[in-house]
Amino acid sequence: MFFRRALAQIQRHHPLSARLPCTTRPPRSTVELLKADTSYNTPLTLTQAVSLSSLTQNSLEAETGASIGVSKDGGILNVKWQEGPDARFHGVWLRHNCHCDQCRAPAGQRKKNVLDYPETATISDLHLHDDYVALSWYEEKGHVTRVPLQFLRQHCYSKEVLEKRDMDSRPKTYSQEGIPQISLKDVQNSQEGLLRWLEYISDYGMCLVKDIPTKPEQIAKTFQVVNEPDPINIAYSVSRLNLHMDLLNYESPPGLQLLHCLSFDSCVTGGGSHLLDVFHVAERFRESHPQEFRDLARIPATFQRIHFERENPVYMTFQRPHILLNHRDEIAAVFWTQQNEGPLAVAEEDVEAYYRAYRLFAAQIRFSDMLKCVKLEPGDAIVFNNRRVLHGREEFTLNGGRRHLEGCYVNIDEFKSHYRCLSHALGRPVGEPARRVGNQCWF
Repeated sequence: MFFRRALAQIQRHHPLSARLPCTTRPPRSTVELLKADTSYNTPLTLTQAVSLSSLTQNSLEAETGASIGVSKDGGILNVKWQEGPDARFHGVWLRHNCHCDQCRAPAGQRKKNVLDYPETATISDLHLHDDYVALSWYEEKGHVTRVPLQFLRQHCYSKEVLEKRDMDSRPKTYSQEGIPQISLKDVQNSQEGLLRWLEYISDYGMCLVKDIPTKPEQIAKTFQVVNEPDPINIAYSVSRLNLHMDLLNYESPPGLQLLHCLSFDSCVTGGGSHLLDVFHVAERFRESHPQEFRDLARIPATFQRIHFERENPVYMTFQRPHILLNHRDEIAAVFWTQQNEGPLAVAEEDVEAYYRAYRLFAAQIRFSDMLKCVKLEPGDAIVFNNRRVLHGREEFTLNGGRRHLEGCYVNIDEFKSHYRCLSHALGRPVGEPARRVGNQCWF
């Protein structure tokens, strides 16, 4: 029941696809290509607030003016906002982001092939409207590019904006005792409560949901974590589980994992759940062992699941490094699951370096002071990001009792999308960056 309700709550909010309009009223001003030496020679000034009547309530709400100009060579559009850092947009970027009907479909998809655009884009004329800028090009006579001002503000790529966006997208660390909690009633009774739950998962990678009915309900794609006499997976035993991520033998491993406690008898000893934010551990490892950190980001490990003696035989192998870095040298993903790793298959000169770094990182994980421990009670559900948070379990003894968890997965990209759509629906700024969720995205 919990999974049906939870997934329905998340899936209720679909991406909003309102198209930004292009007005048909005459332009405020017209200017030929500005040929001055300075970036802002004789700029056009928008003297009134940009009209918000047909845009979302968050669209340029604070804007009362913007100065625009063109670089001497016509290759750059300069925008000086009344508030915030100045922006520079390359002609080729503007041409590729045209919002006219010939270039972009109502739902936002591009209609053009990249080869339909000119190789270079030099501004020959500029018209400024209430809520968009119209650009003509020397290389493409007859085409007028339309780009909404809101779009320019939202997708500015100046150094200052990129740095702030990067800071805002970094995962938070839950430094308090225990794990952030919320009741099922709060999640179900309001969109604000649902958003708070999703925000806990986005910010900290985990959340404990309390007061859930324990009556099991058969829905698609759940799995039962219960002791079996001849288990096909170590999770279906009473053994200790080392901290790990699930199913790294897949190209795209599961995103959120939900584990709902249906029964945990008082006579059962052990069996507590462990959670650890591995992004936090990896950053500490970079500081304490920079060379070994680089080795784990460079040398690929082998992740595998090979098991023929089961109802659905499986033979999967996947090779990649434990740590993925983006173009800014930031952690975009971590992959860690000792129990499902296969033989290392790398160049001879990398073998010893890998195992040294592997052992040191394993120690950093095992002895981390950020480990969260919780013994689930019937009616609890622990929800965590499998792409960021390692999970494990203490060994347990049943003593005649029963320990039964029901689990399922949610795609990490769907979660991130629904979280951002709900944030927008509740009045947060369009384009507000989400936290990095470990899905290998470089934002």
